[in-house]
Amino acid sequence: MKKIAFLLLLISPSASADGLKLPLISSTTLSDIHKLQKAELTPPTTPLASLTVFPENLKFEISWGPVNVGEASLEVAQKVSFAGKPAYHIVSQAKSNPFCDVFYKVRDLNESWMDAANLSSLGYSKNLREGHFFRDEWVFFDHDTRSFLARTVSKNGSVAYSSGTIMPHIQDILSSLYYLRSQTLTPGKNVSVNVNTKKNWPLLVRVIRKEKITVPAGTFDTVLIEPLIRKHGIFVQKGRKLQVWLTDDSKKIPVQMQVDILFGHVNAVLVSGVKSFLSL
Repeated sequence: MKKIAFLLLLISPSASADGLKLPLISSTTLSDIHKLQKAELTPPTTPLASLTVFPENLKFEISWGPVNVGEASLEVAQKVSFAGKPAYHIVSQAKSNPFCDVFYKVRDLNESWMDAANLSSLGYSKNLREGHFFRDEWVFFDHDTRSFLARTVSKNGSVAYSSGTIMPHIQDILSSLYYLRSQTLTPGKNVSVNVNTKKNWPLLVRVIRKEKITVPAGTFDTVLIEPLIRKHGIFVQKGRKLQVWLTDDSKKIPVQMQVDILFGHVNAVLVSGVKSFLSL
């Protein structure tokens, strides 16, 4: 990665959905990716891809073995304008409870902006606080030039920018979960997703089996998948085993997620959010 804090990233201005030219996006013009988000645009003239889980607000209980350690959420509550394009705003949060805060305080916020026209990622933001672990970064994807601009803030406050190329229809770690939920998942068949986390890499997802499981939100027929994480993810660090149980229907709601850690595993189970779908 090349530091370009004092150089312009060579990204050409692009037309927004309302026909206006966006300003040049570079390390000198963009310090916060959230500045690219505005209120939802008026209905676009071109058809948009349907995200079947919109709107969504899922709540999870997190445990380490038999001990409750916190809560998490997955939400797609808004369709916004992001860099001039209609986008689904995806938000993931995790928070340890007061008991766990004493030993290992967690305050994580992950965001993704998914292009409402083709369900590719337009950018993502991470703000992670896990014990002594610190990560504060965002990445903007320019699909017109197939390039990205990334900004990382270190724990001591220093700022570094980097840039590079992206593949078509790129996903980030968070948007890839929603992209997978739009695919057909057949046990025994793997699914591959192009992901960028400041580097391009293929996220291979194994579709393991179908099974019925019970969680606080109810009993569900599910499909068990195992994403093979090569880089830092949303729910798992590089190289750790992650398993996700999705409902075996068109929504593919994640009802349980389990990740291996150094000692045992952490489990997240769905406690609410399914009724909002049943009422649609």
